[in-house]
Formats: sequence, structure tokens, C-alpha cells
Amino acid sequence: MKVLRSTMLATSTLIVPLAAAPPVDAGQKVDEPGVIVCVSDKWDEKEIGKDHKVVDYAGRCVKVPDAPAATKTTEECNGKYEYKPDGTWQAAGTCLVTVKEGETMSIAWQEGSGMDLNTYQATGGTGRFKGVNGGGTYKYDQLTTTLFGGRYHSKWELP
Repeated sequence: MKVLRSTMLATSTLIVPLAAAPPVDAGQKVDEPGVIVCVSDKWDEKEIGKDHKVVDYAGRCVKVPDAPAATKTTEECNGKYEYKPDGTWQAAGTCLVTVKEGETMSIAWQEGSGMDLNTYQATGGTGRFKGVNGGGTYKYDQLTTTLFGGRYHSKWELP
């Protein structure tokens, strides 16, 4: 999730982030677009050289699918950003996605100045998400210093 603190999809940086999960049956494919809103809880910036910064990030997101019957999810995300002297930046981290029923999915996300869309990939899960495959894209805008909003598109396949 792209954080442009210096000039941050909706992604606070976050994250993330993210992976919404509607109720589905084993073997079912999920193709889900929706809205993502994130808040940055931590943005610990350190200058490691002239015009070279690293950031420890933590934040939370909510994903609301376009389909009214699909399940909304929350995400808790962490990551690291690096802003380089040449003006480019990159970031990577993880999120724990949770559905109301308590099942979870772990995702890994990437962002960067050279990416049109930020990406995420499933790395594990519990309950119906155990063995999940897939990922998605997201893009958001920084609305305030700590709030971000935008869109995501997940594509999952459950075992």
C-alpha cells in the first residue's frame, strides 16, 4: 500500500494491503473488486543518508466488496518503506486479514514508485482459507496524514 508521506492506495501506507473474503465453498474462485480504506497507526521515519529514508509502518484497513452480499474484512498490516536519493521508493510488508467469523488469511504486499498498481499475494490462512492461492492489486490516495482510500481487486482460489 503506497504511502506518499513525502509528496502515501489507499493503501495509509497500508497496506495492504489487502484481501477481502466472501463466503465461498472449497474449490471456488473469487473475483472481487471493492473499496479499501486504511489508517496509518505508525510511521517511524529515519534518515540513513542524504535524501535517503527508511520507515517502519503499521496500520489497519477495511475492505468493502462491491457485491453487497460479500464479506467485509479487516486487515492489520506492517511493513518497511525506503525512499532513495534518486526520488524512487519501494515498500514491502505483510497483513493479517480477518473475517467476522474469525478466520484469517495472511498476505504479503509490495509497493513502489515504479508500479502502476500495488500488489499482494496470499501466504497462508486458517479455516476456509487454509491453502488459499491468489492475490490482487490495489491503489489508494492519501486523504489526510493518516487516512487513505481507494480500490482493490482480489482473485482467490480456495482448495
